[in-house]
Amino acid sequence: MKKFSMMLIALALFVPAMASAQINWYGQLDIMGSMDRWQGATNFADQYSYTNSRLFIGANFDLEENIEANVALMYKGSWGDNYLAGQQIDNNNSKNTGLLSKTVLAEANVVFKNLFDNDRLSLKVGKFYYGEKGDSIFYVGLRDMSKWGFSYSDTTPGINANNAFDAGMDGAQLTYDDKEKVKVDLVYSKLSNENGNVNPDKINVIILNGKYKINDNMCVRGYLYDSETNGDPILGNSFRSETIGVKPMVKFGALTASGEIAQQYYSPASNIFDQKKDDAILTKLNASYQFDLTGMTLTPRVQYLRAGYDFYSLASDANCGLIGSSYKYGGIGFANVESYNIGADWTKGKYSASLDIYKNGSAKGGKTYYYEYDLVGKYKYTETIEFYAGYAYKVYEDNSDNWENRTIMGVNWKFGSK
Repeated sequence: MKKFSMMLIALALFVPAMASAQINWYGQLDIMGSMDRWQGATNFADQYSYTNSRLFIGANFDLEENIEANVALMYKGSWGDNYLAGQQIDNNNSKNTGLLSKTVLAEANVVFKNLFDNDRLSLKVGKFYYGEKGDSIFYVGLRDMSKWGFSYSDTTPGINANNAFDAGMDGAQLTYDDKEKVKVDLVYSKLSNENGNVNPDKINVIILNGKYKINDNMCVRGYLYDSETNGDPILGNSFRSETIGVKPMVKFGALTASGEIAQQYYSPASNIFDQKKDDAILTKLNASYQFDLTGMTLTPRVQYLRAGYDFYSLASDANCGLIGSSYKYGGIGFANVESYNIGADWTKGKYSASLDIYKNGSAKGGKTYYYEYDLVGKYKYTETIEFYAGYAYKVYEDNSDNWENRTIMGVNWKFGSK
């Protein structure tokens, strides 16, 4: 009931403005089923399967000149949560199976444009998403189920792996954008406060993120993340941590490539740039080349990713495969990971397919690495609706009998845009 009241209050704040504003609706519906099997799991009782639903609906509207707002709700749940069909939904029971317990306020923010009469400056305040898909360090947004093959059914408030940072974060974002070469974000977020009844840790994050376009073929991105907590960290294995990195990107015709390197610092005494551990470095390299064939495209690609033994990020969106991604630290984070990937994407009309081979293991080395083989096919039913199915097989190098596989099927529907 408390969550429902908070939603009503949030919506009530915008209703007067919405009455005279032109509303732009946007959203996304995902339904994905997955079945996991491993060595020895030969019967129904030993197999793990789930089907998850995720519905995200948002509205963007102008409050007045140079001021706009965004409000969005997100529902997440697993099939069978309410036991038998037709069972009465109870929002007060101990299992939290009710509709409201599975619904969160994902976005609620106001954007002030032309700040200080400068059309390059804008300020966003409230609850919002941040980052780009595939970001190695920090991404708060909706993750792609067909790439992750990961459960998103947990809607418990607070910071946790199953939430996967797909509900927006509270904070403020100041942006300078000259619309040509330079874009810089300064972000402050209180990810968690000390009064929370689920995660009592206090977590503050400050982000400085800049991108410079050198020419039409080259750009470079630099970033600094400062994270401070009195409990479990989000970035870096200490009460305070800084992550500083650079990512150059190039595109020449059909060739696309990028590199990234980041260094983490840590401080038990909450000092800035205090110390750095021996292997607190992230390295990432990507390259792809698109062949335009008769009526189709073929894009081979390679990736190398290494998050050092002392490197730690709980909010990464970098991918290690349908199985490997959910085996990373906390399900979504990076710590002590080395991953090699070679793959290819094929597209013809409404049909596409991706084939990937991964070699994943510990950044410290040793014989704990494993191979993963992924195949995902997609069918674009309409411009906004896509069906997909995939299969992944994982086997350890030091024990060929120790295997696991994962089968996924799903549909994705996206509508509107901000």
